[in-house]
Amino acid sequence: MPKKIKGIQLGQIKELSQLKIVSIFNEKWIHNLVSHPRPQRPGLGLTGYLKHLQAGRIQVFGKTEVGYLHNLKDEDRSRCLKNYFSLKLPGIIISENIKAESDWIAMAARYSTPILISELHTAPLISRLSAFLYQYFAKKIKMNGVLMDIMGQGVLITGDSGIGKSETALELVNKGYQLIADDVAEFYLDSNDDLIGRANEIIKNLMEVRGLGIININDIFGTSAVLEEKKLNLVTNLEKWDAKKKYDRLGEDTQYFKILGLELPLISLPVGPGRNLSTIIEVAVRNILAKKSGKKTYLELNKESALQQDELPDPQAEVSK
Repeated sequence: MPKKIKGIQLGQIKELSQLKIVSIFNEKWIHNLVSHPRPQRPGLGLTGYLKHLQAGRIQVFGKTEVGYLHNLKDEDRSRCLKNYFSLKLPGIIISENIKAESDWIAMAARYSTPILISELHTAPLISRLSAFLYQYFAKKIKMNGVLMDIMGQGVLITGDSGIGKSETALELVNKGYQLIADDVAEFYLDSNDDLIGRANEIIKNLMEVRGLGIININDIFGTSAVLEEKKLNLVTNLEKWDAKKKYDRLGEDTQYFKILGLELPLISLPVGPGRNLSTIIEVAVRNILAKKSGKKTYLELNKESALQQDELPDPQAEVSK
């Protein structure tokens, strides 16, 4: 059995990626499959040098490409377009509402290639297209937990069912922080190798709180209380208090949590009577921000103090002189 090629139909991209498409020619082939995460400008491909053009990539034309075609003689342009479209490209998007000439459309139709016209300038068109495709083709993973934005830091709150993740998140929302996803967060690696989390569209803005049921955070707290997506910076794990377990009391133990190959700081928080977890998580984020700004942690201060003690003269030695 042949291997199935992963891809997305051009029509889906048109609908989902805010490309401001105003016209479509050869629309019967709008379901062509795009199998590469990066759009491509043809460049030297229009001169006949086709080595670096790839069949699965969306092609983007701007003023440069259109101007070049207009300046060719009819015979040369026909030969150029024939060679170019023979690559079986999934589709072409022309920027800035530039007109597609009838001979381009006819040649594209011979090779089952749709042509789309966008109102966007070339740079933002490529930027939006790239962002959408990269997210679509990126490695993805779903994780149980609540994803929050706390002081600009993406924090994933994990823990066993019923331990109080959503209740803690609700307290944080009430303090003015933002919810991205409750119960399940979807993560993907972006082009900068940052881990970006978002909610599934079905449960977006929703939170399940025991005793209240499912509530809509956007409706109750307003649009400022929710975000579409967030880079993940910290994982906090809520766990039941175990009297026999030795917990880190001085902040000396550094733990990490690996997601899609990236290691992120992990803080384990025991849940016990009288512990205000939302405040503890808030302080944990402040502590991370303090470290990023160069402020010294307890462990660093302790080491520095020990070095200074070693450098002090021995009082007994001074007395014996």
